[in-house]
Amino acid sequence: MVNDATKYTRMVFWLKFMIGLSAGLLFLMIFVLSYSKKVDPSFSVVTNDVRIGLKYQARDTHITGNTSDGGSFDFHAKALNPSHQNDKTVILSQPLGKISFSTDHEFNFSSDFASLNLDDQNIWFNGNLLLKNSWGTLIKTEELIADFEKKLLIGPKTIAAETKFGSLASGGMEYFYNSDLDEEIFFTNGVKIEIFVD
Repeated sequence: MVNDATKYTRMVFWLKFMIGLSAGLLFLMIFVLSYSKKVDPSFSVVTNDVRIGLKYQARDTHITGNTSDGGSFDFHAKALNPSHQNDKTVILSQPLGKISFSTDHEFNFSSDFASLNLDDQNIWFNGNLLLKNSWGTLIKTEELIADFEKKLLIGPKTIAAETKFGSLASGGMEYFYNSDLDEEIFFTNGVKIEIFVD
């Protein structure tokens, strides 16, 4: 006749055996028989180059540069930030300096903001722009584009200009410079002229 101690020992043995067997099956199911998705061999990525983006910011900056046809810019800005729309464009806060289309034709300027686009070779000025050319003509406007490739200043908004002989105001302006033609200024969209008389 089997006593109680023997029954208890057998029960503990079988419980230990079942727990060990359950742990082994569980380990087998998790690590050996688990679902793994096979990668489709037809999927591949091919690239000629890999570009890693770099975002930058600068405070109290000095920016200089030259274009291939002799134009240049040299100015200071309170801040320089990357554009979110184009990685070849930088946004400038409170730029102040000069741009030139040739060695003898330059403009001094200041504005609230400017956008320098390296691909299109232009600078877009916005807000309280003051522009003064080599002959002392002062131009005031809210928006102006300096296109180095075309050697052209485009003012699509109201322009006020002060010269040695008088002042004028218009709804827009195109200021063209070429080495053959000294300069051409076209005022458009209604022009008001005031001439100084001694």
